[in-house]
Amino acid sequence: MGEIGKEKNLWLLSAFCLAAMIIALPFSKIKPPLGAGTFLQYYQTALSSQGILFLIPIVSVLPAGAVYVKESSNGFLKLYITRISRMDYIKRKVFLTYAGGFLPFFTAGAAAFLFCFFAFYPLELKGVIEKEGVWEVLFLLFRICFTGGIMAEISGIFAAAFRNYYMAYGLPFVCYYLLIILKDRYLPDLYAMYPGEWVVPKQDWGTDGMGIWVFFLVFSAAVCLLHGLLLHHRLKEI
Repeated sequence: MGEIGKEKNLWLLSAFCLAAMIIALPFSKIKPPLGAGTFLQYYQTALSSQGILFLIPIVSVLPAGAVYVKESSNGFLKLYITRISRMDYIKRKVFLTYAGGFLPFFTAGAAAFLFCFFAFYPLELKGVIEKEGVWEVLFLLFRICFTGGIMAEISGIFAAAFRNYYMAYGLPFVCYYLLIILKDRYLPDLYAMYPGEWVVPKQDWGTDGMGIWVFFLVFSAAVCLLHGLLLHHRLKEI
Protein backbone atom coordinates (compact mmCIF):
# COMPACT_ATOMS: atom_id res chain seq x y z
CA MET A 1 0.00 0.00 0.00
CA GLY A 2 2.91 2.35 0.68
CA GLU A 3 4.18 2.19 -2.92
CA ILE A 4 0.71 2.95 -4.25
CA GLY A 5 0.36 5.88 -1.88
CA LYS A 6 3.65 7.38 -3.06
CA GLU A 7 2.56 7.06 -6.66
CA LYS A 8 -0.56 9.21 -6.76
CA ASN A 9 -1.64 10.48 -3.38
CA LEU A 10 -3.80 7.55 -2.36
CA TRP A 11 -4.81 9.18 0.89
CA LEU A 12 -5.85 12.40 -0.82
CA LEU A 13 -8.05 10.46 -3.23
CA SER A 14 -9.56 8.52 -0.33
CA ALA A 15 -10.34 11.79 1.43
CA PHE A 16 -11.95 13.10 -1.75
CA CYS A 17 -14.16 10.01 -1.98
CA LEU A 18 -15.02 10.32 1.71
CA ALA A 19 -16.08 13.92 1.19
CA ALA A 20 -18.35 12.84 -1.69
CA MET A 21 -19.95 10.20 0.53
CA ILE A 22 -20.55 12.61 3.38
CA ILE A 23 -22.02 15.24 1.05
CA ALA A 24 -24.52 12.64 -0.17
CA LEU A 25 -25.89 12.07 3.34
CA PRO A 26 -29.44 13.44 3.81
CA PHE A 27 -28.65 15.74 6.74
CA SER A 28 -31.72 17.91 6.12
CA LYS A 29 -34.04 14.93 6.62
CA ILE A 30 -32.58 13.80 9.93
CA LYS A 31 -35.13 14.17 12.73
CA PRO A 32 -34.19 12.37 15.95
CA PRO A 33 -34.99 10.02 17.48
CA LEU A 34 -34.08 7.70 14.63
CA GLY A 35 -35.13 4.10 14.22
CA ALA A 36 -32.69 1.33 15.05
CA GLY A 37 -30.26 0.72 12.21
CA THR A 38 -30.96 4.04 10.49
CA PHE A 39 -27.24 4.81 10.33
CA LEU A 40 -26.86 1.83 7.99
CA GLN A 41 -29.52 3.25 5.68
CA TYR A 42 -27.74 6.60 5.60
CA TYR A 43 -24.45 4.84 4.93
CA GLN A 44 -26.04 2.95 2.05
CA THR A 45 -27.31 6.23 0.64
CA ALA A 46 -23.79 7.66 0.76
CA LEU A 47 -22.25 4.67 -1.01
CA SER A 48 -24.87 4.43 -3.75
CA SER A 49 -24.90 8.14 -4.59
CA GLN A 50 -24.42 9.43 -8.13
CA GLY A 51 -21.31 11.24 -6.95
CA ILE A 52 -19.53 7.97 -6.15
CA LEU A 53 -20.68 6.42 -9.42
CA PHE A 54 -19.20 9.44 -11.22
CA LEU A 55 -15.90 9.27 -9.31
CA ILE A 56 -15.16 5.58 -9.93
CA PRO A 57 -13.55 5.97 -13.39
CA ILE A 58 -11.62 9.03 -12.22
CA VAL A 59 -10.31 8.08 -8.80
CA SER A 60 -9.57 4.44 -9.60
CA VAL A 61 -7.11 5.18 -12.43
CA LEU A 62 -5.02 7.80 -10.65
CA PRO A 63 -3.02 5.83 -8.05
CA ALA A 64 -1.32 3.32 -10.35
CA GLY A 65 -3.04 3.17 -13.75
CA ALA A 66 -0.22 4.87 -15.64
CA VAL A 67 2.74 3.61 -13.58
CA TYR A 68 4.15 1.71 -16.57
CA VAL A 69 4.18 4.90 -18.68
CA LYS A 70 6.12 6.75 -16.00
CA GLU A 71 8.61 3.97 -15.36
CA SER A 72 9.26 3.26 -19.03
CA SER A 73 9.68 6.92 -19.97
CA ASN A 74 12.15 7.93 -17.25
CA GLY A 75 14.48 4.96 -17.64
CA PHE A 76 13.62 3.49 -14.24
CA LEU A 77 12.17 0.33 -15.78
CA LYS A 78 15.47 -0.86 -17.27
CA LEU A 79 17.19 -0.51 -13.91
CA TYR A 80 14.31 -2.18 -12.08
CA ILE A 81 14.24 -5.20 -14.40
CA THR A 82 17.90 -5.89 -13.69
CA ARG A 83 17.03 -6.35 -10.00
CA ILE A 84 13.97 -8.61 -10.31
CA SER A 85 12.68 -11.02 -12.93
CA ARG A 86 10.26 -9.87 -15.63
CA MET A 87 7.56 -12.16 -14.29
CA ASP A 88 7.92 -10.74 -10.77
CA TYR A 89 7.63 -7.23 -12.19
CA ILE A 90 4.47 -8.15 -14.11
CA LYS A 91 2.82 -9.80 -11.11
CA ARG A 92 3.71 -6.87 -8.88
CA LYS A 93 2.43 -4.22 -11.29
CA VAL A 94 -0.82 -6.04 -12.05
CA PHE A 95 -1.52 -6.46 -8.34
CA LEU A 96 -0.58 -2.90 -7.42
CA THR A 97 -2.69 -1.50 -10.25
CA TYR A 98 -5.77 -3.41 -9.09
CA ALA A 99 -5.11 -2.43 -5.48
CA GLY A 100 -4.72 1.21 -6.56
CA GLY A 101 -8.30 1.19 -7.84
CA PHE A 102 -9.65 -0.84 -4.93
CA LEU A 103 -8.10 0.85 -1.90
CA PRO A 104 -9.27 4.48 -2.22
CA PHE A 105 -12.91 3.40 -2.12
CA PHE A 106 -12.35 0.82 0.60
CA THR A 107 -10.52 3.34 2.79
CA ALA A 108 -13.14 6.02 2.20
CA GLY A 109 -15.97 3.53 2.73
CA ALA A 110 -14.53 2.35 6.04
CA ALA A 111 -14.11 5.95 7.23
CA ALA A 112 -17.64 6.84 6.09
CA PHE A 113 -19.02 3.87 8.03
CA LEU A 114 -17.33 5.11 11.21
CA PHE A 115 -18.63 8.63 10.55
CA CYS A 116 -22.22 7.41 10.13
CA PHE A 117 -21.96 5.22 13.21
CA PHE A 118 -20.62 7.91 15.53
CA ALA A 119 -22.81 10.68 14.07
CA PHE A 120 -26.16 8.89 13.81
CA TYR A 121 -26.14 5.82 16.04
CA PRO A 122 -26.39 7.89 19.27
CA LEU A 123 -29.58 9.46 17.83
CA GLU A 124 -31.26 6.09 17.36
CA LEU A 125 -33.79 4.39 19.59
CA LYS A 126 -32.60 1.21 21.25
CA GLY A 127 -33.24 -1.80 19.08
CA VAL A 128 -31.75 -4.72 17.23
CA ILE A 129 -29.64 -4.04 14.15
CA GLU A 130 -30.35 -6.75 11.60
CA LYS A 131 -27.35 -8.63 10.28
CA GLU A 132 -28.83 -8.53 6.78
CA GLY A 133 -28.47 -4.75 6.76
CA VAL A 134 -24.81 -4.96 7.74
CA TRP A 135 -24.07 -7.53 5.03
CA GLU A 136 -25.94 -5.46 2.46
CA VAL A 137 -23.82 -2.34 2.97
CA LEU A 138 -20.64 -4.43 3.17
CA PHE A 139 -21.41 -6.08 -0.17
CA LEU A 140 -22.22 -2.67 -1.66
CA LEU A 141 -18.84 -1.34 -0.56
CA PHE A 142 -17.02 -4.32 -2.06
CA ARG A 143 -18.88 -3.98 -5.35
CA ILE A 144 -17.67 -0.37 -5.56
CA CYS A 145 -14.12 -1.46 -4.72
CA PHE A 146 -14.09 -4.27 -7.29
CA THR A 147 -15.42 -1.91 -9.94
CA GLY A 148 -12.60 0.48 -9.05
CA GLY A 149 -10.04 -2.32 -9.33
CA ILE A 150 -11.35 -3.32 -12.76
CA MET A 151 -11.25 0.27 -14.02
CA ALA A 152 -7.68 0.61 -12.74
CA GLU A 153 -6.64 -2.51 -14.66
CA ILE A 154 -8.29 -1.13 -17.80
CA SER A 155 -6.20 2.00 -17.29
CA GLY A 156 -3.11 -0.18 -16.96
CA ILE A 157 -4.04 -1.97 -20.19
CA PHE A 158 -4.27 1.30 -22.09
CA ALA A 159 -1.02 2.49 -20.48
CA ALA A 160 0.83 -0.61 -21.70
CA ALA A 161 -0.84 -0.54 -25.11
CA PHE A 162 -0.33 3.16 -25.95
CA ARG A 163 2.43 4.24 -23.52
CA ASN A 164 0.63 7.54 -23.17
CA TYR A 165 -0.69 9.31 -20.07
CA TYR A 166 -3.74 10.73 -21.82
CA MET A 167 -4.81 7.31 -23.06
CA ALA A 168 -4.19 5.69 -19.68
CA TYR A 169 -6.24 8.26 -17.78
CA GLY A 170 -8.81 9.28 -20.37
CA LEU A 171 -9.87 6.11 -22.17
CA PRO A 172 -11.18 4.28 -19.07
CA PHE A 173 -13.43 7.28 -18.38
CA VAL A 174 -14.64 7.25 -21.99
CA CYS A 175 -15.29 3.50 -21.93
CA TYR A 176 -17.13 3.77 -18.61
CA TYR A 177 -19.56 6.40 -19.85
CA LEU A 178 -19.83 4.84 -23.29
CA LEU A 179 -21.21 1.72 -21.60
CA ILE A 180 -23.74 3.87 -19.73
CA ILE A 181 -24.86 5.61 -22.93
CA LEU A 182 -25.10 2.37 -24.91
CA LYS A 183 -27.18 0.70 -22.23
CA ASP A 184 -29.49 3.68 -21.61
CA ARG A 185 -30.13 4.55 -25.24
CA TYR A 186 -29.57 1.51 -27.41
CA LEU A 187 -29.24 -1.74 -25.44
CA PRO A 188 -31.49 -1.46 -22.37
CA ASP A 189 -31.73 -5.22 -21.88
CA LEU A 190 -27.97 -5.72 -21.53
CA TYR A 191 -27.85 -4.64 -17.91
CA ALA A 192 -24.57 -6.50 -17.28
CA MET A 193 -22.71 -3.83 -19.29
CA TYR A 194 -24.06 -0.99 -17.12
CA PRO A 195 -21.59 0.16 -14.40
CA GLY A 196 -24.43 1.39 -12.22
CA GLU A 197 -25.81 -2.15 -12.19
CA TRP A 198 -22.46 -3.48 -11.02
CA VAL A 199 -22.58 -1.20 -7.99
CA VAL A 200 -26.30 -1.44 -7.20
CA PRO A 201 -27.65 -4.57 -8.92
CA LYS A 202 -31.39 -4.38 -9.57
CA GLN A 203 -31.74 -7.08 -12.21
CA ASP A 204 -31.67 -10.86 -12.00
CA TRP A 205 -28.16 -12.09 -11.18
CA GLY A 206 -29.15 -15.66 -10.31
CA THR A 207 -29.75 -17.38 -7.00
CA ASP A 208 -29.02 -15.05 -4.08
CA GLY A 209 -27.46 -12.61 -6.54
CA MET A 210 -24.31 -14.73 -6.80
CA GLY A 211 -24.01 -13.96 -10.50
CA ILE A 212 -22.65 -10.49 -9.79
CA TRP A 213 -19.72 -11.95 -7.83
CA VAL A 214 -18.99 -14.46 -10.59
CA PHE A 215 -19.08 -11.49 -12.99
CA PHE A 216 -16.55 -9.58 -10.89
CA LEU A 217 -14.30 -12.63 -10.59
CA VAL A 218 -14.28 -13.34 -14.32
CA PHE A 219 -14.00 -9.67 -15.34
CA SER A 220 -11.19 -9.05 -12.86
CA ALA A 221 -9.30 -12.14 -14.02
CA ALA A 222 -9.72 -11.15 -17.67
CA VAL A 223 -8.42 -7.57 -17.30
CA CYS A 224 -5.54 -8.69 -15.04
CA LEU A 225 -4.54 -11.35 -17.56
CA LEU A 226 -4.71 -8.92 -20.48
CA HIS A 227 -2.72 -6.32 -18.55
CA GLY A 228 -0.09 -8.92 -17.71
CA LEU A 229 0.19 -10.10 -21.31
CA LEU A 230 0.65 -6.56 -22.58
CA LEU A 231 3.33 -5.87 -19.97
CA HIS A 232 5.07 -9.11 -20.96
CA HIS A 233 5.04 -7.99 -24.58
CA ARG A 234 6.46 -4.58 -23.69
CA LEU A 235 9.20 -6.03 -21.51
CA LYS A 236 10.46 -8.08 -24.45
CA GLU A 237 11.50 -4.77 -26.00
CA ILE A 238 13.83 -3.97 -23.11
